[in-house]
Amino acid sequence: MPKILFLMFASLVLCTSQAMADALKISVIGAGKVGGTLGTLWVKAGHSVMFSSRHPEELTDLVKSAGPNARAGSVSDAAAWGDVIVLSVPYGAMPVLSEQLKGKLDGKVVFSTSNPFSGRDGDVGRKALDEGVALADQQYLPGVHLVRAFNAISYTSMKDQAGKGKAIPVFADDSQARELGARLVRDSGFVPVIFPLARAKDGLPNGPLSGVWNEADLKRKQTN
Repeated sequence: MPKILFLMFASLVLCTSQAMADALKISVIGAGKVGGTLGTLWVKAGHSVMFSSRHPEELTDLVKSAGPNARAGSVSDAAAWGDVIVLSVPYGAMPVLSEQLKGKLDGKVVFSTSNPFSGRDGDVGRKALDEGVALADQQYLPGVHLVRAFNAISYTSMKDQAGKGKAIPVFADDSQARELGARLVRDSGFVPVIFPLARAKDGLPNGPLSGVWNEADLKRKQTN
């Protein structure tokens, strides 16, 4: 019996150590309703999350509610700290953010939930919609591994549908972006279905790939 208990304990320690080793440091730039909800889901999945904004001192309540592995910081802090950078900002902020982060994100995976709207985001939004949002992202964020997801699902649906086997599209091209993007989607409680970045426009609000899907239905869209 003692040997069996020892083996059970050793197995538990090994699993715990593996889970800790696999935990990510996720920086969320733009801690509004979408960024705050996703970050909280990732904390619950065992990751460490830094919420950041221009006023990190205003994020105390969010950090407290997210859990013990959450913290707050400046945008520059977040860019340096995270293994993966999540952008959840109004698209009109991209030119300024691009300058602020120039050279700081090279080689990192950037996971964007940010959408351009011609009304709210003015010329910046209209240009991104005209030329394609993925191309615009890459112009603002050169040198990163880009993935886009959660672009047409409300924060309330994120809360309500997490863990219910629902699928969402994940747009990425290179293997690092695809793998890490898919992992973050899974760890938030959804099923990732991969599409190329060229189809990212289809995942914007009201696009043919927008919203929450059954996995089989969304996979049929991969070839359409």
